[in-house]
Amino acid sequence: MSTVDPQAALEAVWQQQGIWSAAADTVRRRIVRGRRLVAGLTVVAAVAGTAAAQLAAVHLAASRALAIVAGAALGLVPLAARSAGREPVQVWTRLRAVAESLKAEVHRRLAGVTPYRGADRDAVLLSRVDAVLDEAGDLVGRTVDVAPPARPLPAVSDVESYLVLRVGRQVERYYLPEARRMAAAMRRIRAATTGLTVVGALLSAAVGVLGDGLSFAAWVGVVATVTTAVVGYGAAQQYEQHQIEYARTADQLARLRRARRDRGGWTDDDAVVAEAERLIALSNEAWTARTLEEDGIPHR
Repeated sequence: MSTVDPQAALEAVWQQQGIWSAAADTVRRRIVRGRRLVAGLTVVAAVAGTAAAQLAAVHLAASRALAIVAGAALGLVPLAARSAGREPVQVWTRLRAVAESLKAEVHRRLAGVTPYRGADRDAVLLSRVDAVLDEAGDLVGRTVDVAPPARPLPAVSDVESYLVLRVGRQVERYYLPEARRMAAAMRRIRAATTGLTVVGALLSAAVGVLGDGLSFAAWVGVVATVTTAVVGYGAAQQYEQHQIEYARTADQLARLRRARRDRGGWTDDDAVVAEAERLIALSNEAWTARTLEEDGIPHR
């Protein structure tokens, strides 16, 4: 007979899940800020440097000020890039993997499916959670200053409520909104690059027709640099790949729910929960592998 307090065990694991999730979000925000800063500093350096060169003959003080700005921006790029480099990306993905593993275990336990059917289910929960945390022991330092979020346990009590509160919410509150957000961001990147390409083409045409009396040639290079920075930021964020992954997982989970609801399949409780968690884990694994590979990190 297990002597573990069920409520205390669940609340402790759920609190740990919130801490690891918050730690992952903190690292992710730093990475995104770093990528934006790299792109922004690159643009500032290109624009200020070109403007400084063109103002040198007419306004020396302004030219020097812009040259200083360009130099400072260029010098800060490597510093900004450090927060979005390989190590932070690897830390982020591992923190997120731990948080997702803990979330899956809590929901399995609340749904009462294998391996949480016996009287020792809460001892099993703590044992499985310990195994997850032991594997990520080198990341514990990232969580010590994270305040545990105040939130109740999910109101899951059986497989039917699991399908509504775990699967349904993943589809409606995470995967579909994220797919739409990724698609919108992708459209903005494409619109920006299209606009910059048009501006670059117009400047090139003006130089070809009118000559370089208006010093447009130098700005063609600036536009090219800005375009590269925008494209690079979009590629690092992987909007298109993530949009496809989120939309696909939402569709798979929605179809699983419909199959269960219509009693046309997935009548076994253990099997339906295992399949739902498999789909979620598969999406997380694909997302993690792609993120690491894009940053040149071998995926284990």
